[in-house]
Amino acid sequence: MDMTFIIEIGQLFESTAQSGIYIISSNLLYPVIIILIGLIIWSVIELGGFLSEWHSRHRDLWLIENGALNAQEQVRSNDYNGAMDTLRKFTSNRFLYDYINNLSRIEYDFNNTRLMQIRIEKLLQEYDTKIRKKLEKSRFVAKAAPMFGLMGTLIPMGPALLGLAQGDIQTLSDNLIIAFGTTVIGLMSGIMGYMISTVRSRWYTLDMSDMEYISEILFSDSLEYSGNTKPAVYKHIEPGIEKNIDRTAEKKRPDVVKVISKYIYFDLFFTTTGIIIARTAGSILSNPLVFIIICGLLNVVVIAASTAGYTVVPLYLYLVFINILMVMIFMIIGYITKEQAIKKSHALSMLSPDAIIKSDHHNTEVNYADIREINITRSVIKILTNNGWIEVGRMSSYDYMDIIQASQISVTIGDEK
Repeated sequence: MDMTFIIEIGQLFESTAQSGIYIISSNLLYPVIIILIGLIIWSVIELGGFLSEWHSRHRDLWLIENGALNAQEQVRSNDYNGAMDTLRKFTSNRFLYDYINNLSRIEYDFNNTRLMQIRIEKLLQEYDTKIRKKLEKSRFVAKAAPMFGLMGTLIPMGPALLGLAQGDIQTLSDNLIIAFGTTVIGLMSGIMGYMISTVRSRWYTLDMSDMEYISEILFSDSLEYSGNTKPAVYKHIEPGIEKNIDRTAEKKRPDVVKVISKYIYFDLFFTTTGIIIARTAGSILSNPLVFIIICGLLNVVVIAASTAGYTVVPLYLYLVFINILMVMIFMIIGYITKEQAIKKSHALSMLSPDAIIKSDHHNTEVNYADIREINITRSVIKILTNNGWIEVGRMSSYDYMDIIQASQISVTIGDEK
């Protein structure tokens, strides 16, 4: 009697536990689906912000260091506000620019350097926390999205197996579609979150390094160099003040500065008579805005075709496949365009200046006699001629200042007047 009672209790507990687990897991399906839809929407929006940030970011250590050196001289002259204005002209990355704005709000005590250093250390710690907070969302998506995708896969498997046992093929297929779909969405969100967090982590590590570098230069008591020679980068140019530099001896081949503008690559050839602006490569399909428009149109076409009944597989599979394919095409086009620019640049460097101009009708030459000054602001080079400003683009070369300083042109750093 006692044994029978125990067995009945065990069976009741087992049945109750199975029913409870089934009810709880089944009720979690739709919240999990809603969360996954939210994660994929967030991932797409964040991907757009990531591409926009990638396009706007440019880091030039030469300009950052020279800006800090110029600002340090102003700090020594008790012009703290002027020093902050100078630093703003040499930075563009969001965290670095925001750091300088907050730095300018700190009341500078010229008689207590140690207190200022402590304040700077505290500000740097706060920005380290801000950066971690900025990366938390994408890191959470990278880890949580695959987990929710797994939940969305396992939850429908119970009803699917039940439908299989009862011979209900429709129930089996419906639940399998949900299971596989949630897996794909979870993995896609996780991949985008992981990529965004990884790249941004590298970016912001460099930004933190630049903040510390600026602070070390700006508030150091003295900068002393061993030996008789100072670093070449200390040949700084005062912001907004012209500096004329004699041209070096004539070279057999012109110096080249590489520039990119609106996803079109250019080479600036500094010859003995002028600057040749030569186009090396460019594709409208490498522009993220054009890419997003094309993707949007394709998605609309696929949705319309699915609504009209011209599709065989589920709509979300078409959308996932097409968007992944478009991203791959965009990356391939960007890589091919960059390789074409490298090859074309090498081929042009072997030609004479006249042959460079004749090789493409887009190529033009600006004579030194027509150039009034060259302005460099946050790595963007602009040429002031007698007819007005020519905004060439953002420089991707790292030795451009040595080349530009070798020409007999007035050079200014900072916003043009």
